[in-house]
Amino acid sequence: MRRISRLLAMLLCLALLLSACGGGTTESSSSAAAESSTASTESSASSSGLSATSGGTTETEIAVKADPNSIVAAVNTEPGKLDPQNNASITGIMVERQIFEPLIDKDPATGELVPCLATEWSWDDDTHLRLKLREGVTFHNGEDFTAEDVLLTLERMQVGSASASLYATFDPANSVAEDDYTVIIAFTTPFAPALNFLTNGRAYIIPADYMNENGDDALNQNPIGTGPFEFVDWTISSHVNMKRYENYWGEKPTFENLQVRFITDDTARGMALETGELDVAFMIQETDINSILNGEVPHINGYMVPGQQVNYFGFNENNVPAFADIRVRQALAHAVDWESALFAANGDIFSLCQSCIAPTVDYYVPIGSYEYDVEKAKQLMEEAGYGDGLTFNCIEEEVQASVRLLEILQSYWAEIGVTMEIQVVDSATWQEANMNGTSDTSICNMAATTGDPHHTLVNVVAAGANITGKVTDEHFNELANEAMAEMDETRRAELYEELQQYMYDNVFQIPMFVKMVTYGVWDYIDGFVADPGQQVRFADITIKTA
Repeated sequence: MRRISRLLAMLLCLALLLSACGGGTTESSSSAAAESSTASTESSASSSGLSATSGGTTETEIAVKADPNSIVAAVNTEPGKLDPQNNASITGIMVERQIFEPLIDKDPATGELVPCLATEWSWDDDTHLRLKLREGVTFHNGEDFTAEDVLLTLERMQVGSASASLYATFDPANSVAEDDYTVIIAFTTPFAPALNFLTNGRAYIIPADYMNENGDDALNQNPIGTGPFEFVDWTISSHVNMKRYENYWGEKPTFENLQVRFITDDTARGMALETGELDVAFMIQETDINSILNGEVPHINGYMVPGQQVNYFGFNENNVPAFADIRVRQALAHAVDWESALFAANGDIFSLCQSCIAPTVDYYVPIGSYEYDVEKAKQLMEEAGYGDGLTFNCIEEEVQASVRLLEILQSYWAEIGVTMEIQVVDSATWQEANMNGTSDTSICNMAATTGDPHHTLVNVVAAGANITGKVTDEHFNELANEAMAEMDETRRAELYEELQQYMYDNVFQIPMFVKMVTYGVWDYIDGFVADPGQQVRFADITIKTA
C-alpha cells in the first residue's frame, strides 16, 4: 500500500507539472516512410525490449510551408560553445554537425562507415592508419582543406577539454602528412574503435590557418568548417542562424536558411511545433509525442527511438568520502523503486537501465537493475556509519524531466536519512561542475554516437575528463583499457560482459535510464532521419511543396 500511495502521489505531481499538455498513450502504426527513418535503431535495440516507434498525421494533403527556403528547429538545451574539441553538449555537437565535417562519417540510415573528408583508408599496421583526403574541398572562409588541417585537428583532439579523454590513444606527435592529401594517423597503442571515433563530433576538422591567425576563441565567435551550412550568428539564450554554403563540395542543401532555437521549456517547445513556429522539434515530452504518434495533431509526424546514452547517477568521492563505501552506494541504489520513479518523471521516455551500456551500443549485456528494498537500504546506511544521515549536493543541467526525477529521488532518499540538495544550472555550468568536481553528484551521461562502449565509458575511466562520476577502481580500469585495445571481437565482447557485471556488482554508478529520443516533424519535411544520438543532418532534408 505504501508503494502504491507513493506512486500515485508522484503521478499526481507529474500531472500538475504537465497540466498544460494533453494526449493519449496508445501507440499508432507507422507509415512506410517513417519506418525507414528509424530502421537502423530498431534492429540494434530489439533484444532489450526497446523499439523505435513512428507515426502521426492522418491528413490526406500535406501542409504548405509559407517559407520553403528556411527550416526552423528547436532543441531542449543551449550549448556553451561551438568548438568541436571543447564542447561536450549533445545539442552543440548537433549544431556543429551542420557546420563541420569528420574524416569518416556514418550513413544515417544504416550506420555504415562512409567516406567524408577522407575518401579511403587502410591500416599500415595496428597503430598506423593511412587516409586519402578529399581534394577540392574548401572551408567557409575560402581556404583549401589539406593534410595540415587534419594534423592541427589531431593536436587539438588530444588536449581539448571535451575530446582529450576520447582521443588519448591518438598520437599526433608521430602522425604525418605524406603529401597535401595523404595522412598517416599514429596511435600509442592498438585502438579498436579508431574508425568509429573519427566519425564523432569531437573529431570534426577545423581550419589550421584560421586557427593559427585567430586563436581558439575564434571558433566560438565565428566557427568555420567545410560543412553544408556556414555560421551566420548566435543570439545567446535564443538561437543560432546558419545559411547554405554555396561552394560546398557535396550535394548542397535544397533550402538556404537554417535556424536552431534553444527552448528549454518542454511545453513551450511542443506548442511552438504545433502552431507552426517550428518545422522540427527535438525531445518532445511524453504526452505531446503520444498525441502526435496517435495522429491527434494535424500535419505533424512523430518519431521515438532508443537513445545511445545511459544516464547514470555519478558519485564524487573526493567531495563526499562516504561514496567510497560500497554500502552507501548500495543503499542509494536499493532505496528507490526505479521503475515507478522513472515513469513518474517522464513516462515511457525514460526506460530503466539494465547495464552501464545502452542497448543500442555494441557489446551490450542486460545485467539487471537494483531491487527496491528500503529496509535493506537503511540497514546498509547504519552499517556504514551513516544511520544519522548524509548530505550532498547534486548539480544538474536545466532539463525538466531530469530535474523532476531528482526531486523524486530526493523524496525516496529522505526515507533513509539522506539529504540531496539540487542545484539546477545551464548546460555549460553543469559540464564544468562535473569536470572540475564541484558537484558531489550529478546525472551524468555520454551519448555514444560512435556505437562503441568505450565512448560510453570514456568519462568514467580514471583517465576521463570528469571528476564527478569517475571510477578509480584498479580492476575496472584494467578491464576498460584491455577492452579498448582488443582487436578480436569475440574477446572484446567477453571483456565488456565482465566489465558490465563488475560495474553492477560494485555500484560504482547507478545506471538509471536510457532516454527515448523523440522528434516532432511537420509533414512537408522529407528525408528526415530520426537519429538516436540527436545528430540530425539537416542538409539531407527537403521541403515538399505539394
